[in-house]
Amino acid sequence: MPFAQNWVEELVAEWLQLEGYLVEVGLPVSVAKAGGRYAADIVGARIKKKGNILDVFHIECGQLSGGQQSVNSLQKKFSPSNCANIENYFKQRLGFAGMNVNYHKIYVASFWSKPTMQGARNLGINVRPLPDFIRKEVMQTIQRWKANPPQQPRTIGRHITLPESCWLLQLIDYLRNKSLLK
Repeated sequence: MPFAQNWVEELVAEWLQLEGYLVEVGLPVSVAKAGGRYAADIVGARIKKKGNILDVFHIECGQLSGGQQSVNSLQKKFSPSNCANIENYFKQRLGFAGMNVNYHKIYVASFWSKPTMQGARNLGINVRPLPDFIRKEVMQTIQRWKANPPQQPRTIGRHITLPESCWLLQLIDYLRNKSLLK
């Protein structure tokens, strides 16, 4: 599996993994006309048994500060053909033959301008400023997971540790436990 290109992508990948998604980093999805290829930052999928639904998250990360140029770039990243390629990839990989698919387009912005953010939202992309994503998604997932871990801990006491592979989530959990995060 390729490595995330930056810590925000790694954080998103760890979050999806803890949520129980099959996660791919840098998944190639299309080829450019002049050569080269486009790869999605982070994608994850799982099959929801109730309703037999393929739940796909397509998450791009970066800065939304370039005005219309940033919006145009997002339009390419989340193009219908790229989204269809990602959906088909997971249908094949998970052996999903159903028709029900929930496809979530999310952009986690480490820096943003309000007009550019609105332009992205007008494209149907759920733009999440990084602080909100950490507070509302990541920290809530950590708390939910620790309240009901997949395996019951054998340790004495109440300290439940996140999986070793989730080192950024472990850092956030540590900072929260030590009251260094609000």
